Amino acid sequence: MSRCYRISVSESLARHVHVDDGLQTKLELLDILPSERMAELLGARLAERGYEAKEGSVWEKTLESGVVVRVDVATGTVDISLTEEAALELERKRSTTVADVDPRTVEEALRKKVKQQLEEEADVATEALRVEVTRKLEEALSGVRKELDDAVNRATADALKEKAKSLGEVTEITEDAETGAVTIRVRVG
Repeated sequence: MSRCYRISVSESLARHVHVDDGLQTKLELLDILPSERMAELLGARLAERGYEAKEGSVWEKTLESGVVVRVDVATGTVDISLTEEAALELERKRSTTVADVDPRTVEEALRKKVKQQLEEEADVATEALRVEVTRKLEEALSGVRKELDDAVNRATADALKEKAKSLGEVTEITEDAETGAVTIRVRVG
C-alpha cells in the first residue's frame, strides 16, 4: 500500500529596487562675448525659469515628475536624470501530493521552483520600473529641450545687445517674441 504525502511550501522575497536613468546633451552657446559672461547671461535666464545655482557653474531644477535637470553653464552640458525606488514584497505558496517518493526531495524541488518563480517576478517588476523611468524621462525631455532652447536664445539676444553697445550707439532694437529674432541697428563711430 502506498503512502500519499501532501507537501506545501511558502516562500517570500523582499527586495529594494533602485533604478537610475539619464541622458546628457549639449547646449550650443555662441561665442559672442567672453565665455564667463555668456555663462552669466545663461545663468540669469535659467534663474528666471526656476533653476537654482549649485556648486560651481551648475544650475539645477527638479520637475514635478522627479526628473532632475542640471545645466553646467560654463561647458553647456545638460544632464537629465531620474531615480525611482520600489520595495518589492512577493510571496508564493505551492503544494502538491505525492506517493511512494521521499517527501524531502519533493519539498526541496518544489521550494526551488517557487524561489525561481519569485526571482522571475522580481525581475519583471524591476524591468517595469526601468521602463517607467525611461518613459518619464522621454516625456520630460521635450519640455526641457524647449525651455533650454528658449533660455539659450534669450541669453544670445542679451549678448548681442551688449556686443552692439560696445561697437557704437544702438539706435534701434526690435524683437519678435514668436520667432526670437532680434534686429539691432548700431551707428558706428
